[in-house]
Amino acid sequence: MSASEPPAELPPDAQLAQLRERLAKLESNSGGLTRLLRYLPVLAIGNLLLAAPAMLISAAVAYFAFEQAEATKKMQIGSVWPNVAYDFSNIGDAGEREISMLVTNRGVGPARIAAMQVSYGGKAYPDIRSLMKACCVDGNGNIGVIVQNVNGEVIAPGDEIDFVQLTPALSGERTYERFGKLRADLRVRICYCSVFEDCWIEDSRASAARPVAQCPADWTQFGTPLEPTPDRS
Repeated sequence: MSASEPPAELPPDAQLAQLRERLAKLESNSGGLTRLLRYLPVLAIGNLLLAAPAMLISAAVAYFAFEQAEATKKMQIGSVWPNVAYDFSNIGDAGEREISMLVTNRGVGPARIAAMQVSYGGKAYPDIRSLMKACCVDGNGNIGVIVQNVNGEVIAPGDEIDFVQLTPALSGERTYERFGKLRADLRVRICYCSVFEDCWIEDSRASAARPVAQCPADWTQFGTPLEPTPDRS
């Protein structure tokens, strides 16, 4: 048979045998792959079980880091926490007759006074003289009083400011006596802030200071009005 002649065609039996041989080889080669595919879910679960402890440890470390940061923040805030209180006194330091309206910082950090409102009979007054005209002075009588502005002042821990001082010699006996009986009718509200700009309102008719996002902008300021504190909410 010359090179140009096509190869002789195998008989059908031989072709079938050849095809079976090729199929057997394919099945033999694919057996390992089939077994591998069968065990893939098991391998995936095993890897997940090995990774789970590491994931739990990472989550725990992140949680404890967050808790530590929060605790540190609270410690910092607590270390500079102010506690402003309003007081009314009828006796001076030497036991003399003297009416004083005071703001005291009983906390452990400085307090910035951001706003103050003084009301009598449900009406707020901008200063002590207008208040005394409404409550205690007859006509154009004498209004002798010592005042000190509080708005904007920073009060150190343990310090106090006498923002109103009144004596019989200054105001006259009648006015002094009338003002001395005014204590229960006055309402004094003070908004103050810490160095971190956390703010509270001290109310002479409340048992404790109330935290606020910012100091009220609608108060009738007693003394020098200030700009409202930024809203931190």
